[in-house]
Amino acid sequence: MRQESTTVGPERLVPRPALVALVVTSLFYFFSYPGVDNDLWGHLFFGKEILREGRLPSLNLYSYTAPTHPWINHEWLAELGCYAIYRAFGSPGLVWLKLLVGGAIVWLLDRILRRRVPSLEARVAALVWVMAILSPGFNVRPQLGSFLLLAALMFLADRFEARGGLVLYLAPCIMALWANLHGGFVVGLGALACFGAWSVPGLWKTRDTRRRVPVLLLLPLGLCLPALSLNPFGSRLLGFVARDLQIDRPITEWQPVNMLDGSFPAFKLALVALIPSLFNAGSWRRWQVPLATLAALFAVQHQRHIPLFGIVAAPLLAESAQGLLRRARIPALSALPSKVARGVALAALLGGALYEAAWIGRIHLRHRFRIVVSPLEYPTLATDFLIRNGVHGNLAVPFDWGEYLIWKLYPQARVSIDGRYTTAYPREVIEGLWGWQQGRREWRDLAERYPTDLAITRLEQPITGLLFTDPRWVCLYQDATAAIFVRDVASQADLLRRSKEGLLLPPRDPGPYFPG
Repeated sequence: MRQESTTVGPERLVPRPALVALVVTSLFYFFSYPGVDNDLWGHLFFGKEILREGRLPSLNLYSYTAPTHPWINHEWLAELGCYAIYRAFGSPGLVWLKLLVGGAIVWLLDRILRRRVPSLEARVAALVWVMAILSPGFNVRPQLGSFLLLAALMFLADRFEARGGLVLYLAPCIMALWANLHGGFVVGLGALACFGAWSVPGLWKTRDTRRRVPVLLLLPLGLCLPALSLNPFGSRLLGFVARDLQIDRPITEWQPVNMLDGSFPAFKLALVALIPSLFNAGSWRRWQVPLATLAALFAVQHQRHIPLFGIVAAPLLAESAQGLLRRARIPALSALPSKVARGVALAALLGGALYEAAWIGRIHLRHRFRIVVSPLEYPTLATDFLIRNGVHGNLAVPFDWGEYLIWKLYPQARVSIDGRYTTAYPREVIEGLWGWQQGRREWRDLAERYPTDLAITRLEQPITGLLFTDPRWVCLYQDATAAIFVRDVASQADLLRRSKEGLLLPPRDPGPYFPG
């Protein structure tokens, strides 16, 4: 971080190096945890396939329920990049990618905050706050591109407000890149529309700026929409995303935030802190206020949008933190001698930084930045059982295991569903497979409508109990996480024979590290 603004402010309680240390430890604490997202295997596999084939697959070749369905892979560039990093550096490279993206976001936000918030302490408090908001959704996945490019657009808008010039002509370039990384580019369009709508009236007040509005503001923002067509699918991508946004998804990250439990505390605290901003005189003249309000509404409705809210709300959170620090500092300094107050503040800050460093450092010393795959969350042993015994066929799977099993088993086995969801599967297939997992009345339709040979299920899913009691299905394997069933059909006769004769090999533990 650079030197603070020259604006005179209250005397700093904590020295600058300690504040910078807190930001660095917070980056590692919030952004480098070596957890795995259930779509990561698929992103890397599809990136590998694109690199191998030299083109994007146009059909859903990896599934037996929708093999001829068009696949709109709007994340292809992110997948290609992630696979290149994985091939070069292994899973630690992906953890460092996540950390570097987080660091870039924090740097961009700090550049934005320093223009409005002269207090370095307030900026650091806001940045750590934003990191805490981003952390639950900050996994290695294409969404990282959306987070970074949203912060970049916010930075461009801030530079335009501060200096004017042609800086907004970078926005169409960002949007063209975004359209090839992740479908979250619609958030960028919304942010730019909000910025433009709130900026035009202010620029229109004087004759000099009025003449420059079309060239400096309207033209670059207008170019952003056609720039989105610079992708392998052209304008079809825009139509797909517009339709896709209207679909309800029974997926946890698409569910509303429960405002009455202890989840997402940093986000909920931010909502409370921003309430005064909505009622301050003149606050709605600033484009950040309506944008943060809209982002908050979407985040409350869908958990996956919480990180986007954290990014757009950062300037308002910094101003809120500055006000809180000013009000809290006076009693702190009056109650204690100046040196004692500084010592207490420094000890508290260093204590927090040391805790973060010790907590995440212990994890990285143990795992050496490798991504950890828990056998209690993913069917690592069950999958090795299938591989060792040469099992092949069409495999019915839970939604969140699909891409792991594609990585492990394709082309020997094709899956029923995976995390690509509506980009690769029609609605009727998705709805039917949710019904199968939940053991609804029509659960047998899966095997009747699609040539299903095998099934792998979570033990706690209703379908598992139904398959155990159905005479047309035979349980081949079971552990603490998964069960494997084979259907009594001619194509699986040899597998059934080997199972009856006790000839199937037991699985070997693949270890705790990615890919598992």
